[in-house]
Amino acid sequence: CKSDLIITIYNEDGTLTTYGISIKQCSNKSPTNAQLFFTTARAFSALLTNNGIPVSGAAVRALRQFCGDDGFRPCDNPSVMMKRESDPRRYFWEETDKSGRKEWEKIFSEKQDEVTRLLLQKAYLDDPFVPDFILHKTKKSESWNTTELAIYSIEELISLSRKYSGFTVKSYRVSKGSYCDPVGVEHQAPRFGIVQMQRGGQAQHPTQLQFNLQSGYFYKI
Repeated sequence: CKSDLIITIYNEDGTLTTYGISIKQCSNKSPTNAQLFFTTARAFSALLTNNGIPVSGAAVRALRQFCGDDGFRPCDNPSVMMKRESDPRRYFWEETDKSGRKEWEKIFSEKQDEVTRLLLQKAYLDDPFVPDFILHKTKKSESWNTTELAIYSIEELISLSRKYSGFTVKSYRVSKGSYCDPVGVEHQAPRFGIVQMQRGGQAQHPTQLQFNLQSGYFYKI
């Protein structure tokens, strides 16, 4: 959601027009997820609030549970830990505060275009050039002179994303790592349009909130 490339066009009437372009690239043989924005539960909530989309305390709490912020984890509550079999470091989407979770689902459903635009253009407040276009190298080039690119204006991508899908959840299981899910346990991964939302989980920033563009979204839309 930053402009990696700036193009200035010199018009015939002597005026200048400048465009910002966000560059994404994939070097694998098949498309992978493209990271869009990396933030925290509180910072994302503040981003929406500061742009006219109110977020309540219950919604902030639910998102902090989803990210596993200190004080909002299952391991911070002894009564929860007594019967917990899944990851104690965070709550999964379906386990978060119900009223807060429903508020997020309403926001992502009713304000999908606005939230998608913030993620694509305005997530970094200090960016002097808001991107107008996305140029995405879809996969590893087959030869030195063959490169497949997907190019969209931001407005076009927002519209296509909404037409592709509204808010939904996808079922998944944790089958690897230290906290594998017991048999029969599934979780919900929230997404809206071509945007996926997840807990970062990286060693350096485990509680960060991560937004990705779905792998191969340019074929799906």
